[in-house]
Amino acid sequence: MDLTKNASSPAHRTEWSVSLLGGLRRQGAYAARERIVHVAAVGGATVDYTDATLPAGPTRLVKVSLVGGVELICPEGASAEVDAFALFGGVDLTVPAGTTVEVKGFSLFGGRSRALAGEPGGAVVTVRSYALAGGVKVRRGQ
Repeated sequence: MDLTKNASSPAHRTEWSVSLLGGLRRQGAYAARERIVHVAAVGGATVDYTDATLPAGPTRLVKVSLVGGVELICPEGASAEVDAFALFGGVDLTVPAGTTVEVKGFSLFGGRSRALAGEPGGAVVTVRSYALAGGVKVRRGQ
């Protein structure tokens, strides 16, 4: 019996990062995965897609930690989703002009920026944040 991978339905590519103390940093020229999952007791995640080779379709960043935040930098035309939970920490996004940002979730202590409207048919970045202390900050790229 031969076991072969079905080429018509490619495997879901996920990059995992687990640490007790420490964060995740991805920047420069690299091949981005469809999903990045970072789990840490203390530590955040910084993901810069500016020079990365992105997969077709949206990318997703999932971050879970007791203390730590997320910083995501999206290039023009990128589509990304962020799903975050933190007891202390937040989410900070930099997006190009024309990008629509949808912010969902809740925060007991801390705030979140309001959603930003982009161009019809343009890239969409979705952020889901769940925090006991912390928030979401969205900035326009340069």
